[in-house]
Amino acid sequence: MNINLYIVRNGKVNTDEKNRLSYLHLSDEGIAFAGFLDNHFKDTYFDHIFYQSTDIKTSDPYNSCRNTIRGLKGIKTEFDKTHISMVFEEMNREGSDVRNVLLCFKSDSFYVLSNIISPQSEEQFSKDYHRVFHYQFHSNRYSFVSKFSAEEMKSV
Repeated sequence: MNINLYIVRNGKVNTDEKNRLSYLHLSDEGIAFAGFLDNHFKDTYFDHIFYQSTDIKTSDPYNSCRNTIRGLKGIKTEFDKTHISMVFEEMNREGSDVRNVLLCFKSDSFYVLSNIISPQSEEQFSKDYHRVFHYQFHSNRYSFVSKFSAEEMKSV
């Protein structure tokens, strides 16, 4: 059985904001992307929704991944980039009854994820904000299906 894997980067955050309360929180386009995900996947239940944890070395407790996926339906679990390979091992176990998985990452996990899914080009996986990369996988074989964004879906 193939498992659908959707990989998204956290919504864009305010990094130029002078107001400390708004700094590192989702920007307007980040909030719009979270709304797009909610709407696009409104009829999808995810067996697992993994979102990258905050870095304990930073003092800001805000988790942009958690806020990007806040409206999605499914079991949400925080992951640390150093443990992501264990997450994939668990999903690839034989007899797993998992159909849909969504993973929200921050840019510092990009290379770890790339090593696991082995994309053939930037078309198949990139650090771009506001994109969804859809893969199917079974027994550690990852097949690229498509990528889409909120902007592309508006024009369809």
